[in-house]
Amino acid sequence: MTDIPENNPARPSLSQPDLEVERCILGAMMANWPDALPQVLESNLKPDDFYKKAHGEIYRIMIELYNSGNPVDQVAVYNALSTQGMLSSIGGGTYLSELYDLYGVPENVGYYAKLIIDRAILRCLAQKAAEISEKCRSNPQSVQEVLDEAEGSIYKIREERTSGSLQIVADHMNEVFDKITDMRGKNDALSGVPTGFTYLDRLTGGFQPTDMIVLGGRPGMGKTSLALTFALNVAISSQRESRKDLPPLPVAVFSLEMSTEQLIQRLMCQIGHHDLLAIRSRSLEDDEIQKLTISSSKLRQAPIFIDETAAIRPIELRAKARRLQSQLQNNGTKLGLIVIDYLQLMRPNGRHNIREQEISEISGSLKSLAKELKVTILTLSQLKRSDEKDPSLSDLRESGAIEQDADMVLFVVRKDLLKNGSPEFKGDSELYLRKHRNGPTGMIKLRFIDYCSTFEPCTNFYSVNR
Repeated sequence: MTDIPENNPARPSLSQPDLEVERCILGAMMANWPDALPQVLESNLKPDDFYKKAHGEIYRIMIELYNSGNPVDQVAVYNALSTQGMLSSIGGGTYLSELYDLYGVPENVGYYAKLIIDRAILRCLAQKAAEISEKCRSNPQSVQEVLDEAEGSIYKIREERTSGSLQIVADHMNEVFDKITDMRGKNDALSGVPTGFTYLDRLTGGFQPTDMIVLGGRPGMGKTSLALTFALNVAISSQRESRKDLPPLPVAVFSLEMSTEQLIQRLMCQIGHHDLLAIRSRSLEDDEIQKLTISSSKLRQAPIFIDETAAIRPIELRAKARRLQSQLQNNGTKLGLIVIDYLQLMRPNGRHNIREQEISEISGSLKSLAKELKVTILTLSQLKRSDEKDPSLSDLRESGAIEQDADMVLFVVRKDLLKNGSPEFKGDSELYLRKHRNGPTGMIKLRFIDYCSTFEPCTNFYSVNR
C-alpha cells in the first residue's frame, strides 16, 4: 500500500470530492511537467475523472500540449486555454497562478492521481447502482436483462481501468515494429492463440483475440471432435504439433448438446488415444486403465471449463463468460478460447417471428462478446444438407448473418464418409478455410482417428488461396 506523503491534503470521505487533491496534481504538473506529467499519464488518469469540470479541461489541455511536443508550463497552458476561449470558464489566469504557486509538489503526483481515479470509480459505481435500483423499482419484465446490465456495467468499469496505461506514440510504434521484425522469416511465429496445427497456424497466425470463428460441417463430419481438439491444444501445450513452448491458456466450452461427462470422456480419449467405445461399454483392460489414469491426470491439470446449459441464451452465456474472465484476470491469466457447440441450439434473448432474425441476434451477440472480452470465440454451425463434396459459405444454415459476423469460416470434411467408408480413404479429412477477414483462405489436410474421435495433422500438405 502506498504511504501517505507528509503534508498531503487529508483524504476526504467517500461523499466528498477531492478538490484539494485535484488542485495539487494540476499545480504539480505545471511546476515540473517533464517529470510529473508522464507519471500521471502512466496512471491512466482521464480528464473525466476530475470532479470539477474546469480541472478536467485544464488537464485535457495539458495532454494536448504534451502530445504535440510543446511545453506544459503555466504560460503554455494559459495561452492554450485563451486560444480555445476557455480561460474565463476555468477561473482565469489568476486561478492558474494559484494552482502553480500553492500546489506544486511534483514528487506526490502518482499518489494524487490514484486518489482521483479511486473517487471517479466510486462515483461511477454509485451512479450505475442508482440506475440499476431505479430499473428494479420499475418492475422490469426481464430480470435477466437487469442482471446482465448490472454485471456488464461493473465489468466495463473494471476493464477500462485495467486495459493499459496511456503511452507515448513513438514508444508504442517501436514495440510494434520490433514485434514485426522479430517475427520476420519465422514460419512458426504467431500473433494469436496456437491452434496446435502447424499449417493452420501458418494460414491464420493462430486464433486471433476478438475474432468469431465458425466451424461448420455436415452431420457426422466431426465438428465437435475437431473443436475439442482445438480446445485441448490451447489448454495443454504438449498436445500441440508445434509451439509447445507457448504457455497453456484457459478454455471455456459451452455444450448445448452433450453432457459434461460425455465431453470429459471424449477429452480423455483424445489425450491418450483411448478407445471411446470401450470406455462407454465398460470393456477396458487393466493396462488401458493404467494409461487412462495418466490421461486423466493430464486433463485434471488443464484449465478447461465446461457449461452444459441446454438452449442457453446469449445474455446468459455473456454473463458466465464475463465472470470467468474476471476470475481468471484476478489470478493473472485470461481466456484463450471459448467454444460453443453449437450456434443453432442457442435461444435468442428476445422473441422473433423469423428464424433468420433469431440467428442474426445470436451471431451478433457472440461477435460483440468476442470483442468485449478480447477472446476468440469458436462456434460450431450446422450446414444445409447437400450432395456437394466441398461446402461453401452458402451452405451455412441461416447463412446471411453468420457469414457476415464471422471473421473466419472453417469447414471440416471427412473424405472416407463421402466415399462410403472406402478403406482407401480411411481417416482422410480436409479443413477448408473459406472466409478469412484478415488473411488468405486455403485448405489443410487432417487425419481423423475414429476410435478415439480426434483429429491429427497430416504430413506436409496445405494449400493457400491468395
